[in-house]
Amino acid sequence: MDYLPLTQQITFLYTHDLITSTLFYEEKLGLKLWLDQGSCRIYSVCGDAYLGLCQIELASVSASQKQPNVIFTLVTQQVDE
Repeated sequence: MDYLPLTQQITFLYTHDLITSTLFYEEKLGLKLWLDQGSCRIYSVCGDAYLGLCQIELASVSASQKQPNVIFTLVTQQVDE
């Protein structure tokens, strides 16, 4: 089986308090900001692996969800294949 060449990986986590989360990941863990999208900040973890922290409003989480979902992204230039 041929596998697509993956070039990056991004895991997105949701937070109700982006400012506090930002301080933890930047100041306590020392992660470097790679891309600031306003309500979502993406940090370089190592190589081409990234962590995204995204602001989510408590009202947008359904009553059945205690925590919002995680988005795990694998990046390749050969999407059509």
